[in-house]
Amino acid sequence: MKFKLLLFALMGFCFLSTTSMSVIKPGISTTNVQQVEKVKPAKVHKLNFLQRVVLKYYLKKNNATLVDADKLASTSLFLGIAACGAIVLGLFIPYLILAAIPAGVAAMITGGSAIRNKTSQVTKAKTGKALGLAAIITFGALIIVVIAALSGGVFI
Repeated sequence: MKFKLLLFALMGFCFLSTTSMSVIKPGISTTNVQQVEKVKPAKVHKLNFLQRVVLKYYLKKNNATLVDADKLASTSLFLGIAACGAIVLGLFIPYLILAAIPAGVAAMITGGSAIRNKTSQVTKAKTGKALGLAAIITFGALIIVVIAALSGGVFI
């Protein structure tokens, strides 16, 4: 077993040493080994009529399949309210509190996506994110309180 580990370490050392060596051809001075060429900017040409028509077609087609940012903001608000509702109802109905975690995470994700996509309903998106985060934090605090109460320690 020790021999195998030693062999493995020796092979790794050999691999590292061979890949880190630099090779210099004879006759080349070592002071100026690398020469960097100037990068030439790419040439831009104007689109012809057919290319413009095809480009407009693809842009229109792809914009139709994108999700509307305002819908994401409304979804974020709905999921944030649902997460907080799951926290409140979870105090009375067993196992319903577990629904707050995915709803809160989804509210935060959709709210962030709506803000990133430049929604006009920024307040809805931010409120949904805040409610989702509040539900997750409240869930964590409730778990800590329950563990402290069940451990039999002094509960303040």
